[in-house]
Amino acid sequence: MYHKVCAHGNADPLTVPVNSLEAQLQYLKQEGYHSIGLSDLVNHILISTPLPEKPILISFDDGYRDNFTTAYPLFEKYGIKANIFLVPAFLRQEATRAGHEASTYLRLEDIQAMDPGLVEYGLHSFDHKSYKILDNDAITADLLQCKNALTEMGISFQPCLAFPYGAYPKKDEAKRRQFLLTLANSQIVAAFRIGNRLNALPLRHPLLIQRLDIQGGNNFKKFTRLLRKGKTLFG
Repeated sequence: MYHKVCAHGNADPLTVPVNSLEAQLQYLKQEGYHSIGLSDLVNHILISTPLPEKPILISFDDGYRDNFTTAYPLFEKYGIKANIFLVPAFLRQEATRAGHEASTYLRLEDIQAMDPGLVEYGLHSFDHKSYKILDNDAITADLLQCKNALTEMGISFQPCLAFPYGAYPKKDEAKRRQFLLTLANSQIVAAFRIGNRLNALPLRHPLLIQRLDIQGGNNFKKFTRLLRKGKTLFG
């Protein structure tokens, strides 16, 4: 799980320097990992289409413009698939900016310029509200609004959701079950939390898939250890 990529330093928990990202992508190729798209995962879940050996799903949350300007050239260079979870309200925000203003989030033309064989898109709520505090009716409405907005913009997306802030009703068993039922009733096939643990195949919980949080302050050694063992290595 990534968010932003910077070309010149300025790393922070959400921002990975481009040279670090390139080293990480090189390592994945070198170690025989095979990147997959959300559509590959959906087909695996729904119709048991086999995944490649050592499958890894690379995701970016929020749809920052540097995913196109800075990260996408690396996806092309290494032939690596990536997946971006979009927030329609952020895309609309960019559409209202004057042409000379610096963009924070992806523009529609950026999305249209990226090879759909390399980059796929999923849902990240309509306007980045936490699903931990919304009731189930509000979540249903939010997902519908999110899908409709992307469809109106002509953006193809997979029936996959990354929870904003990684949040969901985790501790209350009854609320969690109802939440997962709400996602299923909204035709969500795969949903992602954070968790920082690896996911064994076959997936036991396709609506609670864990992701490794790759932060800008992580050194390369921590990245490789996290990739091999997940959170369990760090207690």
